[in-house]
Amino acid sequence: MKKWLQGVFGYGIGTILILMILFSTVLSGLLRFTTMNTDSLNQLALLAGLSTLLIGGLMAAHKGEKKGWLTGLTTGLSFVVMIVLFQVVFENRWVSVAQLSYFGGLLLAAALGGMIGINLPKRKVKH
Repeated sequence: MKKWLQGVFGYGIGTILILMILFSTVLSGLLRFTTMNTDSLNQLALLAGLSTLLIGGLMAAHKGEKKGWLTGLTTGLSFVVMIVLFQVVFENRWVSVAQLSYFGGLLLAAALGGMIGINLPKRKVKH
């Protein structure tokens, strides 16, 4: 259980937060230094979000070492709950229907990442 929780909250959420910072920097640079329109930027942001949750679920399941889809889904759900709480507390508004579909896609991406991550080969350490 300890290894599973460490996979979800340590590796999974940690990977998501690091990738969010990286993708945010890249997307803000594209917005600032190119003539990219907002429609293209929104599509890139969607792909960045989905890939971030997929990789986070993958890392969580690979390190948690059991029930990949559940590990990925738990990682994604933890992230979505953090985002919703942040929005409710700091922006004082509830979740819209469009956001619910986006969050559903994020949860599916994280679960898929978990399914992939649990099946990645483990490195064997020689003692």
